[in-house]
Amino acid sequence: MTSFQAPDITGLRGADIAALRDRWGYMVAFGVVVALAGFVALGSVVGSTVLTVLFVGAAMIVSGIVEMAYAVLVRSWKKFFLWTLIGLLYFAGGVAVIENPMLAASFLTLLLGAGLMASGIVRTYLAFQLPKTGPWPMVALSGVVTLALGGVIIAGWPTTSLWVLGTFLGVDLIFAGASWIGVGLSLKRAQDSQLTPSLGVMGSENRSFHMQDGFAPGLGRKLFAEFLGTFWLVFGGVGSALISAGFPQLGIGFTGVSLAFGLTVLTGAYAFGPVSGGHFNPAVSLGLATAGRFSWKELGPYWIAQLIGATAAAFVLLQIMKGNIDFSLSAGFAANGYEDHSPAGYTWQSGFLIETVLTTFFLLVILGTTEGRAPVGFAPIAIGLALTLIHLVDIPVTNASVNPARSTSQALFVGGWALEQLWLFWVAPLLGGVIGGLIHRFTLADDVRA
Repeated sequence: MTSFQAPDITGLRGADIAALRDRWGYMVAFGVVVALAGFVALGSVVGSTVLTVLFVGAAMIVSGIVEMAYAVLVRSWKKFFLWTLIGLLYFAGGVAVIENPMLAASFLTLLLGAGLMASGIVRTYLAFQLPKTGPWPMVALSGVVTLALGGVIIAGWPTTSLWVLGTFLGVDLIFAGASWIGVGLSLKRAQDSQLTPSLGVMGSENRSFHMQDGFAPGLGRKLFAEFLGTFWLVFGGVGSALISAGFPQLGIGFTGVSLAFGLTVLTGAYAFGPVSGGHFNPAVSLGLATAGRFSWKELGPYWIAQLIGATAAAFVLLQIMKGNIDFSLSAGFAANGYEDHSPAGYTWQSGFLIETVLTTFFLLVILGTTEGRAPVGFAPIAIGLALTLIHLVDIPVTNASVNPARSTSQALFVGGWALEQLWLFWVAPLLGGVIGGLIHRFTLADDVRA
């Protein structure tokens, strides 16, 4: 949707890469600007939708004028009439789009949903045709996410026409910005690689560092980063559910809340991952330790920092919500639950199963994208997309947890039933984390023999 995609540096010569390394700061700065533009677009999705449609209409008008101008230059009457007809159609279509942008948005949204579903199906199929040593898991994940997004758009059409194009513009800008940031940081990391070992997002790429005895140097700094990252995750994700999801007419709904959780972990991983590894989740920390990618002796302190960060975010959200005269804690405060407290009335057995399965795959995505063979700097994007997909699937069942710290922070303020049901949102995610860690350690890790 945008032309702000990061450059492909895989085919560049050594001199070109050296020149790019000197400009890594400009890439990061440009990525930040593009990502901020994306957040502005998400702040007013209806306005962004209209702006997107008007841009398409203007582009069609310009294309029509160019086509008709080219028709004058051709020396064949047949081609003259053909190019003139094409130009007139482009021009008329552009005028129609500008005169009725919402009708055009409805048509473009339907076309986008169908295109995404078709693209997702093809991409998922092609992923399983790739060699086992290739990047087929990432291709398959992107295909499934694309298919799911297309299905959500089609299922909610024509209502989705109000926000889909604007949301996609915002998300596209954010991910384009993240790509530029990732490329810039990877160039900087390559520049510094001979001087200092890098700490990868969601766990160190240098396993021996985290498997040493005792606490690693700078533990307090790591814990503070985990506190901030978990605060940001809960504040952004739960805050979107409390403040924006049900807003009259323009509420972001399940899709918007899912995106909010994905975006918070994506941005948090880039911001705090270089310091702490960017876990923000007790189940992730446990899974990384099980996989041999994190020190068991740091597990307890990390859990405490994550719980404090999540609880602090919930407290701030509660103070904000008290400013709304219609707010009541009895409505649930976005707490996780099952049976009577499940959004769709699912039993605890269903909740336990889905939380375990989704956390397992969340760990597999995290561990796979931060493995040594994975592209450097892009793990947060895949992890953010995975968390978005998890919430799209799980919100109707349990309100989506896969994170004991997030569940605990809401339950502490809701009390009663939320505390009684909290056990599930510790046991299932932790079990999923262990399963994911074991699967990766003994079957998928780089050091496992084929």
